[in-house]
Amino acid sequence: MKQLCLALALCTVLARLACAHTLTVYAAFGYDRAVARAFTHATGIPVDLVHLSTGPLQARVQAEGARPQWDVVWFDGNLAMREFALQHRLQCGWLPAIAYDRAGRALLPADRCYLPVGLTYAGTLLVDVARVGEVPTRWSQLTDSQLRARVGMNNPAISGPTFPLVAGILQHDGLRAGKAYFERLRANGLKVYPTNSVTLRALQYGQIAVALVQSSAALGFAEGKPDLRIVAPSPLAELPSDIAIGAGVHGKTLQQARRFVQYVLSPAGQQVMQHADPRADSNYRPLLRGVRPLPSLARLQVAHAEVLDPTRWGPREAAIDSWFSSHVLH
Repeated sequence: MKQLCLALALCTVLARLACAHTLTVYAAFGYDRAVARAFTHATGIPVDLVHLSTGPLQARVQAEGARPQWDVVWFDGNLAMREFALQHRLQCGWLPAIAYDRAGRALLPADRCYLPVGLTYAGTLLVDVARVGEVPTRWSQLTDSQLRARVGMNNPAISGPTFPLVAGILQHDGLRAGKAYFERLRANGLKVYPTNSVTLRALQYGQIAVALVQSSAALGFAEGKPDLRIVAPSPLAELPSDIAIGAGVHGKTLQQARRFVQYVLSPAGQQVMQHADPRADSNYRPLLRGVRPLPSLARLQVAHAEVLDPTRWGPREAAIDSWFSSHVLH
């Protein structure tokens, strides 16, 4: 009897999968595979997940242009999402019943072209206190001679979450003064690496003493390492993660895409996100009422969050990345 029940249950699952279209999701998180599996288990809808880091994922969406191969896209950074919306690549105007808290509502765009999922910060300082004299707490201290050739960051042209760091300083200081600051960092021996993981390895092996990385990466990497201190200099740019549905998605696939978005923005989906990648991406601030952040977030004290204007900085990303490559990298 038990074997018969198991066989019937298996047949039911197979029947659900056979009737469902495969949903293609482009995502850039350490927990995205776990979320896709949990969603399929809960709904029977199969997911073809394309997992890439943020920069390559955004570049792939751009390269596919008017012939997108994705139904849902999900990554850190509303600046790039705004640019995709301006290019008419996203489906706008839909807002499901989501229990957003105040921060979530503040990040919700008026046209509903994408929906905020979580919040991290760009450019947190992760400091090896054993390798520095005075622990830097201000952006200006990174250009001091004591930190010459000891500061590292990601390349914003490769690392998607790093452009908001650059844009945050440009927005706060002004374009001319902000660019001059990065040029002073370069003159002081700034080291630029492709992504968070490479920058953090440079910190681990003593090639640098201060790493400018996304807050979630800093919190995860610092866990269990007493010599590493997390510093949130002011201002610190907000870096929301966002999810969107492609403009050309329709019919049954649209229904499935909406169910996926709703799952991500449900307590069940958030629980998967918070437990699947505790050493990195799970260290985000939830934006839903009743969903608590992980205890690790208590180590991050942000005094001044810089809220970036995506309509201003999204269209400027390519030009500023080009400027960074020619004036800071070389």
